Amino acid sequence: MPMSKTEHIFGVLKARLETIAGATVERNSAVPEKIPSGGLLILRDGTPGEPEQSLGGFGSAYCRQDAEIEIYIENGDAASRDAAFDTLLQEIGVVLDDDLTLGDLAFGMTFGRPEIDTEAVVGAPAIKAGTLIVAIEFEADTALG
Repeated sequence: MPMSKTEHIFGVLKARLETIAGATVERNSAVPEKIPSGGLLILRDGTPGEPEQSLGGFGSAYCRQDAEIEIYIENGDAASRDAAFDTLLQEIGVVLDDDLTLGDLAFGMTFGRPEIDTEAVVGAPAIKAGTLIVAIEFEADTALG
């Protein structure tokens, strides 16, 4: 059976994120106990929007998927951690802005600043984490994407 449009979009988005030098990119995985030195990005499926059928119920469905990109940086020095997080966030923005249609798979993507939190870890460097919501709008053959 062929891959769904949604899965195809996530595959392309993950491949684009993997072009960020030094960052480790995973999909829908658990957060490991140790964050890689170049940072960790976890692409999650997020929340699907309600599909909209074309008039008459024939043809394609117009879908929105709010993907989540979790960003993790681990460093004991607050200034270094903040700088590394900011650099990684800017690199994600460049990758996303480079092709908002993901090779014409989507009508477009929108995103803003992530929600950010710093987590203290007993016996280990602190982790700065953020979740970036990326809204992807696309047309699928069925409402299931």
